[in-house]
Amino acid sequence: MRFGCCVALASFVPPTSGARQLDAGSAHQAQVEKVPDAIQVLVDAGCDFMEFGVGMVAPDLPEASFETFRAALADAPLAAECFNSFIAPSVRLVGPERDWAQVEAYVSTAVARVAAVGGEIIVFGSGAARNVPDGYSRNAADAEIEEFLRFAGDQGRERGVTIAIEPLNTKESNILTSVAEACVVAARVDMPEVTVLADFYHMDEEDEPLTNIVDAGGRLSHVHVADTGRLHPGTGSYDYPAFWQALAGAGYDSRISVECNWRDFPTEVAPAMRFLRESFPG
Repeated sequence: MRFGCCVALASFVPPTSGARQLDAGSAHQAQVEKVPDAIQVLVDAGCDFMEFGVGMVAPDLPEASFETFRAALADAPLAAECFNSFIAPSVRLVGPERDWAQVEAYVSTAVARVAAVGGEIIVFGSGAARNVPDGYSRNAADAEIEEFLRFAGDQGRERGVTIAIEPLNTKESNILTSVAEACVVAARVDMPEVTVLADFYHMDEEDEPLTNIVDAGGRLSHVHVADTGRLHPGTGSYDYPAFWQALAGAGYDSRISVECNWRDFPTEVAPAMRFLRESFPG
């Protein structure tokens, strides 16, 4: 098993007074400037890989913005293998405001740029983009989600990138809220590039049985972990022995990323990594 971490760039932005509103390009550049410090934290903590948000490849910004991020990764001792938060909230995937041309442009750019920096997994959580509007047909929503996933899968096939459907808890999304549901959708899409993620936090929030991980089997391509209160692993009471057992039952032996609410990212990543490695059997 390989352990990594979702990078919390906001942890490196000092508080300011009287700060002006930044445009999208300037805000992105401000985040890119924090990447080297964040990478060093992960290296010092013993992470095996990095996970960033798709926003860092700037799908809705000019190529020059993406190139600044690529340059920040150029000599990094860890690879940015995974990217989460696939679709920006402004890109609606479901409902009457959906603009398919916008979806195609955003997805094709995002997948191409993720691949260009060595990314292999894109996590499709994106609750705000995929939520079903009140009164909208669930059958229509399901069809639109599947159309999106097939298009994303096609883009992934061309570039060696896998799309992992992330079930979110029902406070964050009203569709795709369990590993079981994600597996049903992945089966309907029926593409090897469209897979499923198991997130320990979301499963715990929904009281979803860990046996659903076992049932996911080979559809499982990525894992997110946290602990009680969505803090870092090792600080709460999540049943990690049972979680490890479920992953073993699924035959899963790949990447696990810490995705949590950090109270102090630079000092908490190392204890999280130690806990995962020490608690993992074998």
